[in-house]
Amino acid sequence: MWFFRSVLAILGGSCLVILSAALTRTAASVAPTGVSAVAALAEAVPVAPAPAPRADAAAERCLDRALELLKPDRLDWLEMEIWQKVQFPDYVYEADGSYRLAPGQRFRMEMHTHPGETEGTLLTVSDGRQLWRGERSGTGPWENVSRVNLSEVFAVMNGPSAPQLRSEFLCKPHFQGMTPLLRNLRGRLVWAKSELLRRAGGDQIHLIGVWPKDEIARLAPPDEPWPTGLPRQCHLYLDARTCWAQRVEWWGPTAGVGDDRLLVQMEFRNPVFNRPLPAEVCARLFSFHPGDVLIEDETRSVTAEMSRRADELAAQRAEPQ
Repeated sequence: MWFFRSVLAILGGSCLVILSAALTRTAASVAPTGVSAVAALAEAVPVAPAPAPRADAAAERCLDRALELLKPDRLDWLEMEIWQKVQFPDYVYEADGSYRLAPGQRFRMEMHTHPGETEGTLLTVSDGRQLWRGERSGTGPWENVSRVNLSEVFAVMNGPSAPQLRSEFLCKPHFQGMTPLLRNLRGRLVWAKSELLRRAGGDQIHLIGVWPKDEIARLAPPDEPWPTGLPRQCHLYLDARTCWAQRVEWWGPTAGVGDDRLLVQMEFRNPVFNRPLPAEVCARLFSFHPGDVLIEDETRSVTAEMSRRADELAAQRAEPQ
């Protein structure tokens, strides 16, 4: 399963990260499928721009507007449903769940995976002071539980670099959600095409992103074929009125199939913006009680990482202009 974990890392952290641990735990129980079955589940790929195209300014503006919608000064509260499906060669994997965001670095992402008859749960939750992760099979005990003391991490963010450090940390996969995902897509891909789609349920803006030239050379050298199951292009669908990111698709080749096929799809459904939740609901949602289990404290490693980043920024400021 190392290959699939690597692919998920390439896809960009955030919401996709939730699949990584679950894939590792449940690989043996995921029903294998042949190439023909995978192909039957996917449609023919839409026409994509040529490899390593030039960025399209209109597409980049649309993605920037999607990020503007999520800025903290515009969005304090958020509720949404999430649905995901992975269709790698030999594996089909589905998950659904919810995401809740509240002021004070509070959030909860709870995903339920369906590899077979037993449901798996992967939970990430922050009360603003502690950041927790845990997973379990069915109604069994929590496993692989980790914790980060956020007050200790934020304590190293001081001086002129504090705002940038805080912004970078809150956009890391630790704080899974829409903002880290879109920032990753915006920064890592060349957004080469945009078009308006007239839909009965509401118009959409369709954006197509591909890897930059140097990344293509790294992922697939010229003398080698593009790796099977590795995404080659990203299709992003935004609500034309609000620029809310409704759907993300990753397309790539599958063994024995010439055209790209749909490998990963994600939908962010029924968003509710800036509706405060009652205090008793917040107390329940933004807390985690794993019980008497082994807990891995990641505070020291995360704090060390942010301290190193603070030193890098300090060194950059000290360099002569």
